[in-house]
Amino acid sequence: MNNQHKSLNEVAYNMIKEKIIQGKYEPGSRIREDHLADEISMSRTPVREAINRLVSEGLIISKARKGLYLIDPSNEEIEHYIDIRIALEKLAVETCIKTIQEEQLGKLSDALEEFEFRLKKEKYDICNKLDGEFHLLIAELSGNKKLYTMLQELSSFFLQTRSKEKKIHPKEKNERTLREHTIILEEIRTKNTKAAKKAISENIDTMRSNLHLK
Repeated sequence: MNNQHKSLNEVAYNMIKEKIIQGKYEPGSRIREDHLADEISMSRTPVREAINRLVSEGLIISKARKGLYLIDPSNEEIEHYIDIRIALEKLAVETCIKTIQEEQLGKLSDALEEFEFRLKKEKYDICNKLDGEFHLLIAELSGNKKLYTMLQELSSFFLQTRSKEKKIHPKEKNERTLREHTIILEEIRTKNTKAAKKAISENIDTMRSNLHLK
């Protein structure tokens, strides 16, 4: 496959995933390759490749003899994913504290500054994505590539699941996210592993609460 085709595949993937994250399609709705190709004005080949990638990430599911559908997880399934995420993120922050260097702390600080800037501009959709990226950055800085990959896969699931989470009172909810992320960063900076694990667990439990799962 040449670079041109790779580029088209990536563009199609990003465009379709963005539509899913923004809630353009109803959970559980049928996904049709031809309709998507028309929507994003691309040929069906890169769209097909993008769909295959989204199926592998779990955002789209293939039902035998029925076709492709956007995921529509039950509350119980979401709870299970949250429990898994908390366990993995605790490991990520613990490992991050053991390995992080001073200059790497700057990356986390920069991420929070970007979040705060977007929050002041009321760019709440961007804040939602930056929220997930902050958590992934911690996993990346842990140096555990497998852990990072696992959390990256979970991140796609939660971006879709949370598409409506902060639609109500987005300012207040994102302000709380910023406060909680600031606490996480401070515990990482002071290498307080126990407090950092508690802070990251509470941050994810905030999402659980916002999704009205508890």
